[in-house]
Amino acid sequence: MESVFSRFDSYNFEADERFVDGLKTLNYRDQTELLKLKLFFYNRFVEPIDQQSYRRWISLSCNNQQDQTAQSNPESNETETSADGETKQLSFAEVMQLVQEGKEVPGVTKPDVQPSNQSPTPSQMQRVQKPTRRTHRWVQLPCDLGSLRQLAFPHRMTSKPAQQTVQYDW
Repeated sequence: MESVFSRFDSYNFEADERFVDGLKTLNYRDQTELLKLKLFFYNRFVEPIDQQSYRRWISLSCNNQQDQTAQSNPESNETETSADGETKQLSFAEVMQLVQEGKEVPGVTKPDVQPSNQSPTPSQMQRVQKPTRRTHRWVQLPCDLGSLRQLAFPHRMTSKPAQQTVQYDW
């Protein structure tokens, strides 16, 4: 597998026209996304490669290189470990303890929020009443109801044409 990974590292993506044309159509944001695109392209068009195995291999090879440089420069190793200690992720309990003690939580920015101290403005809209609280408005009809009783309504249950008149008592 290591030979596949070393061939991937030595592959010239900038010289491959298909990769460059595809990269122009896609807008990559950062180096990790570019690495994903390169791994996808290499896996699809050159030879199969496993992404997780490659990432493990690259992290192990980086660790080996760091160990070799650490043996030659012990002072630089101390500065790297102190920088790593600051970016350590805190657990929920540790964050709660810092908050309860009143200490500052690393990595959290304080927003600059100032109260306006203005009185609230009155509402311009009327409140919408609930359907059970609405007042009914009665509409006055322009005709008397006595004439409505004599109107002919077709009976819906019969198949005869509308010749019957049905009288409704109000």
